Amino acid sequence: MDNQQDQINWKYLKTADNEFEFNIIKGKLEENGIVCVGKGKDLGLIDSTLLNVILGPCVPIDVKVPEDRYQEALEIINTKVSDEELEKQALDFGKTDNDSENENDK
Repeated sequence: MDNQQDQINWKYLKTADNEFEFNIIKGKLEENGIVCVGKGKDLGLIDSTLLNVILGPCVPIDVKVPEDRYQEALEIINTKVSDEELEKQALDFGKTDNDSENENDK
């Protein structure tokens, strides 16, 4: 983390069920100028690091936001997401910059 993030007082917002949900939350917050950090949840198993490697995007992620933006972040994530937006997020999930360039070339 850079020095600016080290000086932020982070507050727990919620636990995302997986990396996909975390990316949706992160995107919504960033659209509104709120940074967030995520940390994979320790599942209390012997080797959580190995579990994260094996399960990858299936591990729950604790989402934290700057304490002074907590209330705003809470309102944003509690706003219902439309089915169209979820579908777009699902289609965009995992796309690389090359995929976008290839679509633009068509």
